[in-house]
Amino acid sequence: MKKPATYLPMKTLLSIRRSIVSALALICIVFTFTALPFNSLRAHEGHDHGAVPAGQAGEAWTNAQASLQAIKAAAVAKEQAPIHNEQEKLAAALKQIQEQGGGADKARLDGAIKNAIAASEKVHAAADAKDFAKVDSSLKTLEATMAMVEKQLTPAAK
Repeated sequence: MKKPATYLPMKTLLSIRRSIVSALALICIVFTFTALPFNSLRAHEGHDHGAVPAGQAGEAWTNAQASLQAIKAAAVAKEQAPIHNEQEKLAAALKQIQEQGGGADKARLDGAIKNAIAASEKVHAAADAKDFAKVDSSLKTLEATMAMVEKQLTPAAK
């Protein structure tokens, strides 16, 4: 008895299945890195996120504190634009501190800075949505995370 013309050997079927699975995996990876919005990577593309001039970690910490105070003042006044601008300055200053290594324990400092940046992004997003109740609650988290960053800084970096 002859095999039907549409019959494929098992080896060929497994090869096709592997090819399809590999192609789907590749598509998922590409989709993950190109199509999904990354809040911290793609938030507000086109803005100047490097607004803090280069300097010492102490200067960056001073700039970060000034930005935090400006965010607090804008939250009290319920003004969206200053929060937007100052959060970007705050994040840039914190990244500068992280790059310059202003703490004794780099891992703890990096973690504290990561949390502070994430908290500042929540304040920023709430301000962009003009949800000032959420701005106030997110601001409390930001203040707490900034206190944790300060605890990790060496006295020379403050």
